[in-house]
Amino acid sequence: MYENVLALSNYVTVTQNNSKHFSPEDIVHICKRKNNAKRDFLFVNAFQGKHLCVSPNTAFTLYEELTDVIRSAIPSTEKVVVIGFAETATAIGHYIAYSLENCIYYMQTTREQIEGVSPVLEFSEEHSHATEQLLYGDFEILKKCDRILFIDDEISTGNTILNFISALEGIGVRSRYSVASFLNWQNEEWSKKFEILDISIYFVIRGSLKDLSAKVPIDTLAQSRFIPSSNVSPILCTVNCRISNFYAERLGNVHIRLEDFSHVLYSNIERMISSFLPHEKEEVLVLGTEEFMFAPLVFGQMLGYTKSIPVWFHATTRSPIETSNFANYAISKSFSITSCYDSSRNTFIYNLRKYDRVFIVTDVIPNENFIKDITAALVSVGTLPENIIIIVLKG
Repeated sequence: MYENVLALSNYVTVTQNNSKHFSPEDIVHICKRKNNAKRDFLFVNAFQGKHLCVSPNTAFTLYEELTDVIRSAIPSTEKVVVIGFAETATAIGHYIAYSLENCIYYMQTTREQIEGVSPVLEFSEEHSHATEQLLYGDFEILKKCDRILFIDDEISTGNTILNFISALEGIGVRSRYSVASFLNWQNEEWSKKFEILDISIYFVIRGSLKDLSAKVPIDTLAQSRFIPSSNVSPILCTVNCRISNFYAERLGNVHIRLEDFSHVLYSNIERMISSFLPHEKEEVLVLGTEEFMFAPLVFGQMLGYTKSIPVWFHATTRSPIETSNFANYAISKSFSITSCYDSSRNTFIYNLRKYDRVFIVTDVIPNENFIKDITAALVSVGTLPENIIIIVLKG
């Protein structure tokens, strides 16, 4: 009955693959959304560095493939503003912005309120589990650029993009628009709408959805439980880092070369945590928090290069996904973790396993519930609490 029910071909017809390194089946896993009546299935990207752990080098290989598509399409003479969508596309948004020489400014949407600062605009992402999005930054730069390039991990229809453009034009922005995503599932009707509006699209994989109401017919598991942690608390380090912190991420950034960003970020962190850096042959996890993905991912890549050790990366997420032991299902273990940004909401971490050392890289001082929960989860899979280091990047 269940044979091949998770095959990508059951849910989409793939028509184009721009990847030179990965097949669509390598990149995309079909998972089951939790408590979402709008759509039962979810595309989980194995190499994005969000829900599933990945080598930073593999993630950046996929990121560079999308960047190459963009470079070949957008004239280098245009002044481009890049806008990445929270929460899953913030890392790829940063990567593209810092890799394009003609990007003059980077912004990301956020679901976090910034005290004392008014957003440029608010809009809705209707299909998401958390629908409201805010955009902070320099409105004047938006008015002066030649092109606004939206970055998302997946485009199903493009309605979110049209909502965003409508909101921008409602505050006086006039620009060319483009959209880049790892996955593009727009049907002919939506593709025609974008063509008429002169909105360019760039992607790694292109195809069409077969049935939005399709179900994922698998048996699911109850929420994973974790044992209480010991009395040993993680090590908490704060690092002054003006190029990457809560405000720098969400209030807009001028262009920084990717190489410069990587070296400045790593050297700032390394100086503060030198005594906690891993030893030879240790396997390390670098964990980002929700929207804060790019800096932790870069740190993970630099750590692996510098220490010549295996480093893995992924991040906590607000996205609830069902777990299952069904053959070839991507997510078998889930931990519910108090958000480090808001102690009143839960986030999730998937497929957590034992690591010799874990660096949690975030951009806020975490609340006590987050520290307790993440420590308990890591200890429950075998990581020693004294080998858990929380790094907070502050301005």
